[in-house]
Amino acid sequence: MNSSLRAALAALLIIVALASGVAASAQRNTEKDVIPAGAVQVEFVKVIDGDTFDVDYDLGPGKDYDRIRLIGIDTPETSYSYGNQPECYGPEATNRTESLLLSADEIWVERDVNPVDPNDRLLRYVWYVTGTSDHAVVFLNEQLVEEGYAVARDYPPNLKHQERLDDAERRAIKEGRGMWTTCDASVSLDPGLEDDDVPDTAPIDRTKTPISDSDEELVCSFFDTKDQAQDFLNLYPEMADDLDPDGNGRACDAYFR
Repeated sequence: MNSSLRAALAALLIIVALASGVAASAQRNTEKDVIPAGAVQVEFVKVIDGDTFDVDYDLGPGKDYDRIRLIGIDTPETSYSYGNQPECYGPEATNRTESLLLSADEIWVERDVNPVDPNDRLLRYVWYVTGTSDHAVVFLNEQLVEEGYAVARDYPPNLKHQERLDDAERRAIKEGRGMWTTCDASVSLDPGLEDDDVPDTAPIDRTKTPISDSDEELVCSFFDTKDQAQDFLNLYPEMADDLDPDGNGRACDAYFR
């Protein structure tokens, strides 16, 4: 398969997911977040990586810095610390977290059952008030997962917001956001196929039926129905050579018999 077709397939997968993405968007929590009761305000000091950063609890003169580790998520590593090694999308996740916290008007942290991890980092959910005119309250842990900078990862017994984080990951996969396109060899756009909840290092088999080496069957295997393929062809007639090689105006008619 030539490089142009590979690129088209990647774009195809993302576009085909838009219909389900719209539906997923409609199911999101539309209620505005508020700072949780019991949360403590802190001042951002510096980022370590996408899910770890230093804060100042004093909000005044002097230094009382503590290291925060975000609960319920995991971002790609950027260094060899704690026995890790750098991973795909690590720098992007780090930069995203830093930019969001630097631009925040206020930053608040919320604890769960276990307040500290074995590395003496404070385990927290983080909420921030945007620097925009609406001063919206945003749940940082969820935002990083939703945008594809982090995966949802449960760390019992700290599970207060885990269902919400898991839902955010499913949306990110369906919409091919961040690492789920850049780092995922399969680009499945299907949470059910991402069994280990991390981007795949090798392509996975998404076809429902065996296919030949023809470009038509390869492309058509990504659609669930003939109508879906036809709708795509109507929107993107430049794909006719692959979706309708016989030129009869009917997409994937040889594949969906």
